[in-house]
Amino acid sequence: MTQTVVIPYKPQPRQQVYHQTNDIDELLYGGAAGGGKSEATIWDALKYAMQYKGSRQIIFRRTFPDLQRSIIARTIVAFPKELGKYNQSKHEWVFVNGSVIELAYFDSDMHKANYAGAEYDVIRWEEVTHFEEGWYTFMLSRLRGSTPYPRYIKSTTNPGSVGHAWVKKRFIDIGEWEKVHHIHETNDEGELLYHPDTGEPIISRRIFIPAKVQDNPALLEADPNYIVRLMQLSEQERKQLLDGDWDTFAGQYFSEFSRSLHVVEPFDIPKTWKRFRALDEGYTDPFICLWIALAPDGTAYLYRELAKTKLLTSEQVGLVRLNSPVTEEYEYNVADTSFWNQSKTEKITPAEIFAQKGVSLIQAKKERVNGWKRLREWLHPYDAIDHVTGNVYKATKLKIFSTCIKAIEAIPSMVHDDKKVEDVAAHPLDHIPDALRYWCMSRATDTKATEAWSADPDQLSDRRRDFESDDDEDEPFKVQGFW
Repeated sequence: MTQTVVIPYKPQPRQQVYHQTNDIDELLYGGAAGGGKSEATIWDALKYAMQYKGSRQIIFRRTFPDLQRSIIARTIVAFPKELGKYNQSKHEWVFVNGSVIELAYFDSDMHKANYAGAEYDVIRWEEVTHFEEGWYTFMLSRLRGSTPYPRYIKSTTNPGSVGHAWVKKRFIDIGEWEKVHHIHETNDEGELLYHPDTGEPIISRRIFIPAKVQDNPALLEADPNYIVRLMQLSEQERKQLLDGDWDTFAGQYFSEFSRSLHVVEPFDIPKTWKRFRALDEGYTDPFICLWIALAPDGTAYLYRELAKTKLLTSEQVGLVRLNSPVTEEYEYNVADTSFWNQSKTEKITPAEIFAQKGVSLIQAKKERVNGWKRLREWLHPYDAIDHVTGNVYKATKLKIFSTCIKAIEAIPSMVHDDKKVEDVAAHPLDHIPDALRYWCMSRATDTKATEAWSADPDQLSDRRRDFESDDDEDEPFKVQGFW
């Protein structure tokens, strides 16, 4: 006699979409708090385990305490014991049909070694923005096996945390939400990838399925005040957790960054403007060179960028020179102090190699907190007066050409360090902000300009009156019950 096992789960409408979307390579679900992300994950995993005998899946959280609270504890309570057993020492579910679901955490590059020979049919990341992109892309190579089962990655998250930028770029910015997009993959240098045998483009099918607390009526029925508590959060946290806003998030370091304010279209920079270069050393990490021009009114323009990995020092200086027109002259080139580290095998520093090739460097001041404060000063919006019309508008002392796409991605991606909140947390994209910090610390604090560009309303009113009275004044601001 066949035993019937009832699955105690009824998916909400958005979870249903998540469960039914399987003809993909990568899926992201969520975007706000209360969308039923973890419930969707565990029941989707159980359904797959029962549907495909002998299959293997893994569910990741960033830390073991998070894994214990949100996944281990919930599956022990929720999964029918007739279907499988939880192995506490291995942190995995083994089911009656031979399928396995591993529950794991991943919080270091060292954890890659744990999965060097692993094979999975489905990989699931809970709160994927808590992970680094390199960990995610490494596990793509573990998505393999000899069975003809569908293989994919399904992730859930809220906006924010250290992986916000790469997740946003990979899923949010690719186009219309809730639609499968066919993405031609690229390498680290942005070059399109093609199959080595067939020459066909390497394509990934990706989709973002948004869900908010309003899409989870079961939660709101059980706890009608939950949405009220979300509304009482700070503006930034409310936008992130209630609205699922991907343009701002809690923990963001340079929250003042705005594309509309800081990004400008390229223009021909006058020859009379002072120019500078800022460099950050790297090989596995990218080597960075930034070109910055300073206008007479004190506004700085990041007008060119270079970010490339696996370059020898001679190749670095060669690319700097190649990207620096002979018509440009530079006041100085400020660089990370690591350029002065002498090789163990060669008695010469990178700085000396640069100098031999005609690019003399000066050492950067490496104060982190002060440096970030200085960079924030350059990014901070202030009220200014148009000296032609007399209208008040928002301005900033640092502008970025729209062609500097890596800088535009990196700056708003920086997050506060949990242990030292005034500092920026280590981040895969922090190399360009580091170089900008070096340049900012090389400049004297322009208190006179700051005073002239005052945000004081009374002073602005006075200036408008002055303008109106003097036209010549020039003022510089996701068995039975499976759905």
